[in-house]
Amino acid sequence: MAISVFDVFKIGVGPSSSRQGEQLTESERPQPPMLRIGFWLREAFDMYTLANALEPLRLANQLAGYDVCQWQMLSLEGQQLNASNGIATATTRLDQAQTFDVLILCGGDNLQLDPDLRQQLSHWAAQPISLGALGEAGWLLAQVGALEGVRCSLPEPGAALEFAAFSKLTPVAAPFCVDRQRLTCVGPQAVQGLMHELLARFHGRGLILRMEKHAARQARPLLPVRDVPKQLQATLTLMNEHLSPMLGIDELAETMGISRRHLERLFKRSLGCTPSRHYLDLRLQQARQMLRAAELSLSDVATECGFVSLQHFFRCYRQYFGAHPREHMGAKANSQRGSTLNAPVSSRAGRILAPSLPH
Repeated sequence: MAISVFDVFKIGVGPSSSRQGEQLTESERPQPPMLRIGFWLREAFDMYTLANALEPLRLANQLAGYDVCQWQMLSLEGQQLNASNGIATATTRLDQAQTFDVLILCGGDNLQLDPDLRQQLSHWAAQPISLGALGEAGWLLAQVGALEGVRCSLPEPGAALEFAAFSKLTPVAAPFCVDRQRLTCVGPQAVQGLMHELLARFHGRGLILRMEKHAARQARPLLPVRDVPKQLQATLTLMNEHLSPMLGIDELAETMGISRRHLERLFKRSLGCTPSRHYLDLRLQQARQMLRAAELSLSDVATECGFVSLQHFFRCYRQYFGAHPREHMGAKANSQRGSTLNAPVSSRAGRILAPSLPH
């Protein structure tokens, strides 16, 4: 019977499992598993897409404080390859690569299959690893039948491809899809979600939440540190501490011992917006984090973030993020609406990764 990586921590490893009630030393604690990924590059691969795949992995290692994942750049011949933007990248021969759990194909616009590539793709599709492709490269997997019988997320086919020839495909209307041992996504903007899903299945949702919080902090503009009135600094602190329930602007001004008009002047001079606008931005950012956590319904999120109606919440959210709140809901909530991301992914070592978690 296959054991998931999370079951390993439940039942213990080796002698330590028989020492119930005892405090384990650092050396006796089970070591967290490492997710090993091989990126199979082709000439003129999309560097932007590859960078979007690598950044979540780098950040996961940074925030975890140890290597939760490792990756290697691979190619058929192990030669230096040029990305579509001309940047050269060193690679290792695919048949000389270190052991990996996931192999992801990164190609360019060339979707022609020569005999050697077809043979290699068919070989790896038959191996007990997870096989994926980024963007257009997914059509290469489709041409060798590697996506038959699984759901997949693919970009619109180019004129050179006869879509009718792929009648056995089961495409889904989602930016990315993980179904059993196959991983696909529509393009560079969806790659980050795919990597988050992979990391969440292997290392749990907690790591992804930490990554999202870090990204949110990095996205906030730096407030001026010089000549900023202490009253404004104190007001900003109050706002952050009272997102739910929120304080009224008059209440904020009264707490600071100034008039509402003076408070508005402070915000306009230092932040270029009104207190109400800044408060709304904070509430929308909080709403997005709550949606990602997938613990509350849309109406509950709207109420928790101080919106008087769902319609008002939807309108403000779309104006701020350019997307409907449903598009940012975690997979736990989406699964209740028929999410396509609910199948486990297996690895070479025979492990079965945890069921789908929010991305």
